[in-house]
Amino acid sequence: MPGGAESLLLLPIALALAALAGDWPVVDGVLGLPRRLALRSADWFDRRLNRLNRSPRARLVRGLLVAALFAVLAVAAGLALVVALRPLPYGYAVELAVVAGALQVRRPWNRLRTTMRALEWKGLSAGRDAVRDLTDRHALTLDEHGVVRAAVEGAARALDGGVVAPAVWYALAGLPGILLWTAVDALDRAIGDRGPRHDRFGWATARLHAALGWVPARLTGLLLVLACPFVPRTRTAEAARTLAAAVPAPVAAIAGALDLSLGGPRREGEVMVRAPWIGEGRARAVPADIRPALALYAVACLLLAGFAGAGAAALHYF
Repeated sequence: MPGGAESLLLLPIALALAALAGDWPVVDGVLGLPRRLALRSADWFDRRLNRLNRSPRARLVRGLLVAALFAVLAVAAGLALVVALRPLPYGYAVELAVVAGALQVRRPWNRLRTTMRALEWKGLSAGRDAVRDLTDRHALTLDEHGVVRAAVEGAARALDGGVVAPAVWYALAGLPGILLWTAVDALDRAIGDRGPRHDRFGWATARLHAALGWVPARLTGLLLVLACPFVPRTRTAEAARTLAAAVPAPVAAIAGALDLSLGGPRREGEVMVRAPWIGEGRARAVPADIRPALALYAVACLLLAGFAGAGAAALHYF
């Protein structure tokens, strides 16, 4: 389907389906197939083409070609699905399944809650294990405050990349749009220009990912600000101020909402990463800060579904 009112009408249903059943192993095994296929393909291209004995220029060009190939194939697959599903009486059901599989609504929320419970009931070691799925930081070096900050920051990023961005691209361009985001996001996770191995090969992918995610990131930040009045112990004005002053937008908004400082310098193995602080609140985050973060995540998803439904109605009647 081409996007517009039809996509906006299906989007709230897909969000609800992903929220209710997206983390069930059987459901995720079926609906998450496009995402896993993209990840495996990215790993294959990385092993085959990104060899350090090649020149930086050669790896840069190869990475550019891989990014272009992923984008073209994703859009082509989406267009092929549109053509194949159009004459089918239950084509919308298949489209709904594809969209729900691309929306990672339930998993980050569950991981955030698991981290909170691990810290509260079992201690720091369990919290470090639980937060691994939400962050790429070295969990073994994190204290309790660091685990909480990594969990909250990871959930905000997951809301952006796993929920809002695919929803935006589906609303704009239908199945080709959401498959484009899914493919580029998976490629960025595999080869984005983090570290010396991928600083050349992943350069084009990282830039394409940033371009596709520019609008969704700011919409995610806005949704988190709009969610604050519905969540006790959050600060709407501070969330809006921090959103306007710092990037990335989702992390800035949730930092302001919870009166936290996220990001910041950290140790990755033997390397000290001098990242800036985001927000002007407390760096000494505590497990209790995760509870309002869970609520903000859920309310932001509800607001996204509501706006999609309202947009569908507006396009239909006007």
